[in-house]
Order: sequence, then C-alpha cells, then structure tokens
Amino acid sequence: MKKGWLALLLLVAVTGIVGFGLTGGKAQKVQRINQDTVRTVNPGSREQALNPLRENVYPELTEAVKEYYRQLGDVKNFIEEYGDIRVYTKSGKYTGSYIAFVRYEMKIKDIYTTVPGLGTLYIEKDGTSGEYEIRSEPDRELGEYVSIVNSHEDVQELFTNTNEEYENAVESDALLKEALLDLKSAYEEQTHS
Repeated sequence: MKKGWLALLLLVAVTGIVGFGLTGGKAQKVQRINQDTVRTVNPGSREQALNPLRENVYPELTEAVKEYYRQLGDVKNFIEEYGDIRVYTKSGKYTGSYIAFVRYEMKIKDIYTTVPGLGTLYIEKDGTSGEYEIRSEPDRELGEYVSIVNSHEDVQELFTNTNEEYENAVESDALLKEALLDLKSAYEEQTHS
C-alpha cells in the first residue's frame, strides 16, 4: 500500500512539474506577444493645453524627417530640394509616437522663388531598433487622431501662416505660378489615369 501511495504521489508530482513547465512556457509566450502589441495611450494628447506645438525639440526625430524629405526630393524629378526644414511636433496618440508638422521651402527646378509648404507625418519610435518610422499616410485610427490635433489653435495658426507665405510667393513670381499650375495639371492627369 505504501508503494501505491508513493507511486501515486510520484505520478502527481511528475504531472505537476511537466504541466507547470508547459503552462509557464505558454504564459511567457503570451506575455511576450502582449508586450509587443500593447501600446500605451499618451494621456492628454488630444488637448492643446497638455500637448503644445514644439519646434525642433527632438534632434533625432528632426534628422529622420530631414532625411525623409531629402529622399522625397530625390524621387520627384521636378523638385531640386526641400530646404529650411523646420519640424514642429506634438505627442502622438501612443507613447513613443509623434505628429510632425514639417515646414519647408521647396525649390522647383529652373524656378528662382521657393515655395513654402507644410507636410504632416505620423512618426513612431521602434521599440526594438530605436529608429523613427515615418508614416506619411497613417491608418484610419491614427488619421482620426491627427484630425483632432490638426484642429488645435497652434496648428491652425501654423497652417494659416504657411498658406499666407505660399500665396505671397505665388503672387510674387509669374514663372512659379505657371510652374505650379503645370504641376497641378500633371498631378490631376496622373491621378485620373
């Protein structure tokens, strides 16, 4: 009888150890997956008072944006360069993310006057590599968040100022005005084809 209890106790112990090992492995795997996919929302990021527009406060982010626009200029054959890049940021929806409002002077080939412009990018810092990943077209959820932040007064003021500078540049240079009309026509033809 003692052998029976001992065998039963040994069987329960072995089953418990094997079961614990399997359960522990599954729990670690589940925990690792959840840590990779769970993102923490930036508290107050939807409110202007808690998420003010800041200029060039993240040097690494600013460099990533400048590199993005340098490559963008290389792809477009009618643009010589994007110069005088200034990066304004607001916190993104999630920790480690940002909305960048990029103010630049675009130089069109063979046109003397530069064109003031303003781009919006959603940027997230990769948790593994630490590199900034730039999204020029965020998904629907982040797009809705960007729309909310775009309505902040400080962002609206940046839009208004850039638009006024754009209008002044266009009115001051007939060649620039003609080049922009040609670019607009070419773009419309390309999107309707």
